[in-house]
Amino acid sequence: MKLFKKLAAAALAAVLALSMVGCGAGGTGSALDLKNEVLNLVEDTYYMSGKTATHTTAMDTEAAKLIESAANAGAEEGNNNTVQELLQKYDKGNYIAIFAPQLRTEMMQNAYIQKMNMALSAVTKGESSYDEMIVKIGTPAVGKGDSIEMGAATGTIKGKNYLVLLVKKAA
Repeated sequence: MKLFKKLAAAALAAVLALSMVGCGAGGTGSALDLKNEVLNLVEDTYYMSGKTATHTTAMDTEAAKLIESAANAGAEEGNNNTVQELLQKYDKGNYIAIFAPQLRTEMMQNAYIQKMNMALSAVTKGESSYDEMIVKIGTPAVGKGDSIEMGAATGTIKGKNYLVLLVKKAA
């Protein structure tokens, strides 16, 4: 009987461990793909408003270049600029960049995804309620009724992992 109890306990532990890994709870944080969830929410929001938000690899590449540029500038000795100031120094193109440090828990990520979308909505309406997470590069001309092209990338700037959503007016 003792052997049976030990085998049953071992089997139960194995099933529990496998189910946790399958649900994303195996110690790796969340099962959400933060970058794609942000992009999907923006696409859905624009679609429901009769506009188009198109995700392109070219915009993903540009977002990655923006992060790399900010990371390199931030790594220079004696650089005390904020992440927002580092992103602002990028001088290629006319974009709106929305950025925030990535979060680990699924509950906070859901709020994060919504906040990124609300920041985009605010900046296209000319509101300043999310200025701490918005950078205008060049002279972006994205308005409330405009369709957009967008991309996103993640990277480390000044020791924190950031997600940057990059947006421009669709051609």
